[in-house]
Amino acid sequence: MARLLVFDLDGTLLDPDHRLSPRTHAALGKLVRHFWITLATGRSLASATPFVTVLGITTPVILYNGAVVYDFPAGKALAERRLSAEDARVAIAVAREFPVDIEVYRDIRDPTLYVERITPRVRRFLEKEKLPAREVGDLTSFLDFPPLKLLVLGDPRVLPELERELNREIPAVTVVRSEVNYLEILPPGVSKGEALRWLWGHLGIPSEEVVAVGDQLNDLEMIRYAGVGVAMAHGPGELIRAADLVISSVAELPNLLPL
Repeated sequence: MARLLVFDLDGTLLDPDHRLSPRTHAALGKLVRHFWITLATGRSLASATPFVTVLGITTPVILYNGAVVYDFPAGKALAERRLSAEDARVAIAVAREFPVDIEVYRDIRDPTLYVERITPRVRRFLEKEKLPAREVGDLTSFLDFPPLKLLVLGDPRVLPELERELNREIPAVTVVRSEVNYLEILPPGVSKGEALRWLWGHLGIPSEEVVAVGDQLNDLEMIRYAGVGVAMAHGPGELIRAADLVISSVAELPNLLPL
């Protein structure tokens, strides 16, 4: 029977410099003999592709924090959800009341991030993700299409209040912290966990044969839903309490999982 092992990228598979360490690569070499391996990431198609290529992943990958499940060998999305343009405009109006930067993800085939201004904070994000950006001025005027998601960059001290305001103003959408300084605004019902449920059903793998590994609150649902949920030790307390295993490095997994 096939087994599925699903990894978050940043903070889980990747080191603090957003690279795949030799130790992690070696551990994956052992695990791939016993599991189908894939990713569940907030990254876009363009940003995730180099890692999918290096790892030789052929199982469908969860992108945009669950808004898209993408089949790389076939070159197509198997599942895709979008925010309504109206919900996105409301979210932008709420976020503008805070000292944050907002990025719009338009389409899986479009690697460009759309922003009002390329600030130093946006520039650092672009360097990390290796993505282009375009300044469009007023995002609410620009946004006449349903985006895949919005990403808000801001101080960790500011984001909790913004999250509360978004939940009050547009309660149907999903709002989640993907890093301490990132807040993601996703289509209703979208999460890595729901995308993972869809994926294991699509692959015909029972939930008890699924292992999910992550380090932030956007990984919480998939860690709860998987047969074995694994949290990184540097993750928030809520995530660690929900996990079946806690690790400091992916290199520990071959010794902890039944192979």
